[in-house]
Amino acid sequence: MNFKITQISALQFFQLIRFSTLLLIGVVFTKSGLPTSEIGQYETFLFLAGAVSFFWLNGLIQGFLPSVDEKSISGKSPVLFNLFYLLATFSGLAVLFILIFEKAISGHLLHGSQIPFLNYLIVYILISSPASLVEYIYLIKKQGRNILIYGYVTFVLMFLLVVLPPVLGYSIEYSMIGLVISSAIRLVWLLVLLFQNSKPNPDFLFIRKHLKCAFPLVFSMFLSGSAQYIDGFIITSYFDDATFAVFRFGAREFPLVLLLANAFSSSMLPGFADRSMLKSNLETIRQNSQKLGFWLFPLSGVLMLLSHWAFPVIFNVSFAASATIFNIYLLLIVSRLLFPQTILIGLRKTNAIMWASFLEIVVNVILSLWFVQFWGLAGVAYGTVCAYVFEKVVLTVFVRKSCGFSLSAYLNVKQHLLYSLLLLTEFIVIEYLIY
Repeated sequence: MNFKITQISALQFFQLIRFSTLLLIGVVFTKSGLPTSEIGQYETFLFLAGAVSFFWLNGLIQGFLPSVDEKSISGKSPVLFNLFYLLATFSGLAVLFILIFEKAISGHLLHGSQIPFLNYLIVYILISSPASLVEYIYLIKKQGRNILIYGYVTFVLMFLLVVLPPVLGYSIEYSMIGLVISSAIRLVWLLVLLFQNSKPNPDFLFIRKHLKCAFPLVFSMFLSGSAQYIDGFIITSYFDDATFAVFRFGAREFPLVLLLANAFSSSMLPGFADRSMLKSNLETIRQNSQKLGFWLFPLSGVLMLLSHWAFPVIFNVSFAASATIFNIYLLLIVSRLLFPQTILIGLRKTNAIMWASFLEIVVNVILSLWFVQFWGLAGVAYGTVCAYVFEKVVLTVFVRKSCGFSLSAYLNVKQHLLYSLLLLTEFIVIEYLIY
């Protein structure tokens, strides 16, 4: 295979390396003899750090990318430093939120348990979120190879610092220290890049303009992230704890689809800074979505074929019903490989994305409450899939009406429709004829 490293493929591989590292850490923890309670502390630590930062971190960065390209940061423009100031400020606000609501988080979310390693968590949030800017500086500068090198070095280092303590017989606290150290190293490297490529001059006009564009994205991602909690609330309202566990084990989106689609969407955004390249960018979206579909749809089909056999083996027979939920979530690929949101973010029409996300939540709640009457547990999953598809339809219509681009301009419609129908047919055969 002839493989050329581009900023698109590099960012996709970077996200895969990150995901694989976190997965391997979990595997090593389970094999190292660590008590389950300590592994739970580690997972809770990461969950809390992500919960208070994922929406604003992604919203601020994605709102920033379409406004800059390699030319706009030449001559040590202060824009990179100003984005760093924004990320650092929001990190401080996230820490303040945890400190103010510490008792509420412990009482309601953690069932009375204390927040694990609170001091380390505060430091980790303060330094890890701004450090996420490094790979996007390389993306803007079109240095795909540097993204890969940075990813390999930092995540291998993170893996070693986190897993070596329990392997050597130390407690999980030392793994937390290793996690903080690895983030501190990333932050130091970010500061090196910032001083090489930017000036530390505050630009409040840029910050205000950027916040105005990014706020709808921050709100949209907050709404999208809350969908899983809404599903969980509906499940617990209708079913017992055991049934909720069955749902949660199955309600897992195919990570390759999510990671590669999101990385591709982010990697396209800097190209929109040059409006003369608009048609070229649309064609790039079309070609790359076609390539992603060419192998992600068949791979999803294979997983769907194996899931009913795999779930009882990987977990146990009590979770056999989780396979149906997992198969429903595999259908999310139909919406994930549509990229109208990339065009709207690139053209800085972010209000449409915010309203589409709001409508998605409304549709999700209505359909889930309706479908649960007919299909039980699976009905909530059906409602989620339909809501995601609905959101992309709304965004596609907005791109057509507001920007004048038809769906065929950035999607191979025939291929996508064919693959979607084949996967849906396979789903119907497996779920309604075989099982």
